[in-house]
Amino acid sequence: MSRTVTVNDVQTFTYGEEFSLLDSMEEHQIRVNYSCRGGYCGSCKVKLTAGKVKWVQDSLVPLEDDEILVCCCVPDGSIKLAI
Repeated sequence: MSRTVTVNDVQTFTYGEEFSLLDSMEEHQIRVNYSCRGGYCGSCKVKLTAGKVKWVQDSLVPLEDDEILVCCCVPDGSIKLAI
């Protein structure tokens, strides 16, 4: 299954098999804020504008329905993000 990630309707890349979406974004030189890499701080919170994600670790930060932490999830198919 191809998992395309589009950021701010400008940058697009294909997600590989990295541990998290944050790891993949770093690999593709897409800048996103982060600090703890473990779902504790909320620095990497972004809006998920299309698609679904799978959570690979729990988030300890309160999130709205359209928000994700890129350190804690991977794409479940193609997704769109707003940073």
